Amino acid sequence: MASVLLVDDDAQTLAAWADLCVAEGFDVKCATDGHSALAAFMESPVDVVVADWRMPVMSGSELCHRLRTFPGLPDVAFILISGEPSPPAFVSYDGFLRKPVDATVLLATMRRLLIERVTHRNWPGGKNT
Repeated sequence: MASVLLVDDDAQTLAAWADLCVAEGFDVKCATDGHSALAAFMESPVDVVVADWRMPVMSGSELCHRLRTFPGLPDVAFILISGEPSPPAFVSYDGFLRKPVDATVLLATMRRLLIERVTHRNWPGGKNT
């Protein structure tokens, strides 16, 4: 079962994402800011992180940067979500979706990234973790 960490400071949005992902068979963890999401990920890594860009305490872009640069953390598919019209150029995310997020688009993006991640791991030059 694939696992996902959902991060948003809006409780209703977070609950809607969680319900959607649980219904699709994902093991779901939730956090309300990047700081608590980072702690949750370090305690128990997930396959996909879906995070709002703008949040208090630690933004989704900062969370993504930390997950990408912290030594020893496993690689993770990262989807950044925002109401902003364009994504930040300085963040190494795997997908960018605009709010309000369409449920089918979110799920399709998560599935695509999970397939790509498995494909890259099994590729002769890829990671075999």
